[in-house]
Amino acid sequence: MRKLKYILGFILAFSTYSENTFASSETDFNANLQRAYAEIFKLKIQSGRAILAKENPTNPFKVFFEDYADMIELLNSENEVAYEKLADKEEERLEIIENFDEKSPYNRFLRAEIKIHWALLKIRFGHEVKAGYSVIQAYKLLEENQRLFPSFTPNLKSLGCLHVLIGSVPDKHKWITKLVGLRGNIQQGLNELRMVSKDKIWGVEARFCLTFIQAYVLKYDAKQNEEMLQFLENHPDNLNFYFLGTAISLKDNRTEQAIELLKKTPKDASYLYFPIFELYKAETQLFRGNFAQAISAYGTYLRNFRGKTFVKDTYYKLFLCHWLLGDEVKSRQYLLKINTAGSTVAESDKAAQKFYENYLKTSTLPNKTLLKLRIVFDGGYFLEASEILSNLSENSFNTTKDQAEFMYRAGRIYQKTSQTEKAIDAFERSIQLTAGQDWAFAPSSALQLGYIFQQKGQKIKAKAYFEKALAYKNHEYKTSIDNKARAALTEMGM
Repeated sequence: MRKLKYILGFILAFSTYSENTFASSETDFNANLQRAYAEIFKLKIQSGRAILAKENPTNPFKVFFEDYADMIELLNSENEVAYEKLADKEEERLEIIENFDEKSPYNRFLRAEIKIHWALLKIRFGHEVKAGYSVIQAYKLLEENQRLFPSFTPNLKSLGCLHVLIGSVPDKHKWITKLVGLRGNIQQGLNELRMVSKDKIWGVEARFCLTFIQAYVLKYDAKQNEEMLQFLENHPDNLNFYFLGTAISLKDNRTEQAIELLKKTPKDASYLYFPIFELYKAETQLFRGNFAQAISAYGTYLRNFRGKTFVKDTYYKLFLCHWLLGDEVKSRQYLLKINTAGSTVAESDKAAQKFYENYLKTSTLPNKTLLKLRIVFDGGYFLEASEILSNLSENSFNTTKDQAEFMYRAGRIYQKTSQTEKAIDAFERSIQLTAGQDWAFAPSSALQLGYIFQQKGQKIKAKAYFEKALAYKNHEYKTSIDNKARAALTEMGM
């Protein structure tokens, strides 16, 4: 559900309908509300709310944008008290919109969007079952709307995102989605989002969704990265896009790019303060090997954020920084904090918790050489990583786990430095060494091997490795690896 985090709901009437059909809708969605939408989408929440305050409280579009602003603030703060106070607003707002013109496609569309807003909030605050039910309701509203108003393009935005998510469900679980009436696939969803992205009003949001999906569900390449940077250059005042662009840069081993984006990020008081940017600053310092500066930035994130997301991961990173600086006392203090802090909704938090639990079982800490190799690689400093790699081999490490990790890291470095055959050998060796274990090195290696053979045009081998990646069970990165493997299979028509 993280994939829908910043999805807005927008409204657009097309000429295929008579003027009378949408006359009241167009009046209700006036220029003032369109300005409010623009401010909220840029994460200028205060100014957006000020504009909304001038509108009729029963205007369905005002109700919708107020709900969107609430969602952003709650996801950002993770304030449970505020969430409980606002929880009743969902039904109140749905009732106002339901009483809106039933002949308008906006009726079902806006209700579906609000249900998606609250599904995201329910997930964040630990109500996963209720969230799932809300998503099903939203999907059914959007599907009905599509049947009734097939030319109503805004409907395709959230429906497209849901179709991508439905298409990401493993084949063995497809019967569940069919049982509850959810149908769709990745390509269908992408086509729907591309259609909306051409629109002069709603295209910006659809482009945001496409970029997110490309980076977090599909495969992200240099061409898409250039397109993202160009889009940011064309929208310098949109904090929402800088949030996404920085996150993608860090995820895609582009530390220097992330640093440049952080410098350009709009920072004046008109924008909502996002503590996550403090975390991004810390990550850039970690990847650069500036551990003392990273410690300071991680501390700023913990002081300014009162929620639970990425807290376990932050304590894990603080452990790493102090440990690599040689301060074993402080490093262990932060290691012990992992268990009692935060949540395990995010994959990085799950990985931190698993690291802590493994430490309890084995009393062993990661190999520092491997750790430094990983940090340099994750930062995107591939030539430096190659230099470190040149002085190492599998026999440089004593445990099978360290050997399996080394071969995976070696495979990734070879892959990024265009040494494809060496990468294949390294990934296959990592899979061999991981046999019988729940370490993430094997499924990660299988995924990369799938990409390599897909690029070579060897579809049968690629399919075998993507399916192998899906077959691994209890590792901490299962959601993201499975999503990417399934997306690749869909792309190949398999």
